[in-house]
Amino acid sequence: MNFEIAPKETEIRANWYEARMYCFSLDIDGKVGWRLPTRDELNEMYKIYQADSVFKNNAGYWSSTENDSGGVYVQYFYDGYEYTAIKEGHGSVRPVRSI
Repeated sequence: MNFEIAPKETEIRANWYEARMYCFSLDIDGKVGWRLPTRDELNEMYKIYQADSVFKNNAGYWSSTENDSGGVYVQYFYDGYEYTAIKEGHGSVRPVRSI
């Protein structure tokens, strides 16, 4: 992985716009540059952590990747199901940053 995942304690639920702002303003022990993961990064995180309690299994996690209709990709960690959601809905947020 070429990115760092923020600790579980930083996880929140928010709409997509709030989620982006939250990531942008996050400062963890002087580490900044947090963002929403891309669709591919979320899928990589799922493959690594699907059987772990690092992520809420019943939550859909926002990605930064938009589709052609203006929706955003979301991924569940209990089964890897991916779907698109409207940005005004609420989802879980786990910030990442490039390393």
